[in-house]
Amino acid sequence: MPPIDLRSDTLTAPCKTMRTRMATAEVGDDYYREDPTVRELEDYTAELLGKEAALFVLSGTMGNLLSIRAQVPPGSAALVSSSSHLHLNETGHLASICGITSHPVPTPAGKYLMTDLEKNWPVPTGSQRGSVLNPRLKLIAIENTHNGEGGRCLDLAYLDKLGRFARERALTFHMDGARLFNAAVSLGVEASALAAPLDSISFCLSKGLGAPGGAMIVGDRDFIEEARHWRQMVGGGMRQAGVLAAAGLFALEQNIDRLGEDHVIARRLAEGLLSLGLTVDLSAVETNIVMAYLPSHLPSPATFHQLLTDENVLVLPPKGNRFRFVIHKDLSADDVDLALTRMGTITNYDRRFR
Repeated sequence: MPPIDLRSDTLTAPCKTMRTRMATAEVGDDYYREDPTVRELEDYTAELLGKEAALFVLSGTMGNLLSIRAQVPPGSAALVSSSSHLHLNETGHLASICGITSHPVPTPAGKYLMTDLEKNWPVPTGSQRGSVLNPRLKLIAIENTHNGEGGRCLDLAYLDKLGRFARERALTFHMDGARLFNAAVSLGVEASALAAPLDSISFCLSKGLGAPGGAMIVGDRDFIEEARHWRQMVGGGMRQAGVLAAAGLFALEQNIDRLGEDHVIARRLAEGLLSLGLTVDLSAVETNIVMAYLPSHLPSPATFHQLLTDENVLVLPPKGNRFRFVIHKDLSADDVDLALTRMGTITNYDRRFR
C-alpha cells in the first residue's frame, strides 16, 4: 500500500513547472546582492505584504530568530504563546542566541486574552520604569495560523487590538506567520492586511505553498538591513540562491489561492475522524490542520500510532492522546478517503479490541 502522509505540509514535492523555474533561474552571488532572482523574490514579497523590504532566509526558525535579534536587545523580556512554535520548537534561541527572557502565556484558540494582558502588563505611566530586578518587556510575539492550537486564525480586529497594546507599551510586535497565507485565505482578506499592524513578519515558503525550502521576513528597510547582518552571523548567507528563490517566487505567484482546497479537504478529514469515533472539535478546523483526540475505549496513543503506521497512514507521534493531521497540495480528497478507510480497520474496536 502506498503511504498516505499526513505528518506535515512540508512534505510536498516541487511540481514539474516549479522544477523548470528552478533549473532556468538567473543567478548571481547573493552575498554581493547580485542574485537577480533573490532580489525579485524579496521585492515581490515586500509588495505582497505591504512592507518596505524583505529578506530571503533559509527557514522559518531562522526568520523568527533574525527578526527578534535584529530588533530586541539582549536582557529584555518577551511575551510568547505557551503553545507556540517559537517557544517550544526552535531550540531555545530566544534565550541562547537572542538573550531574551520569555513570559509564556496561554493562548486558547491561538489568542492571548486581552484582559489578562492588560491586567498583568499595564501601560507604564510617568517616570515608572519597573523594578531594577526585572528584565524590561520589549517584545510580544504571535503565531498565525497557530499550529499548536490546531491551525487557528488570528483575525484583523484582534490583531489591531494587540497592535495597540504593543504600541502603548513601546513593544516590538512580531508575527511568526509560518502559515500566514492559510490564515488570509481562510479569513478572506489580503495577507497585507494581516501584516499591517506588525513590525516584523516571518513566513515559510515550504509550508503549504509547495517550495522545497526557504522563508521570508518582512518589515521596514532599516530592520531588514539589520536582519541581513544577523543572517550572516548565524551562517545564513547564500551564494547562487536564485535556484531556491525561483521556487519560492513560483509558490507565491501560483500556490496561494489553492490553499482553500486544503482547508476543504481538512474539513472532510475532520468529519471522517469524528465518524470513526475520535474526538474532533469541528469549529476549530479553520485551515489545513486537524487535531483529533483518542477516546479511552481505543488502544493507547502509542499503540494507535503504531497501528496507523502499519496501515501506511503516517502521522507524527501523539502528544498525550492528541494526534495532528495536516493536509497539503499533494494530498487529494481521494487520499483522505482512503486514509479514513484504513483507519476504520483500527477503530473497529468491537472486532479488534473487545
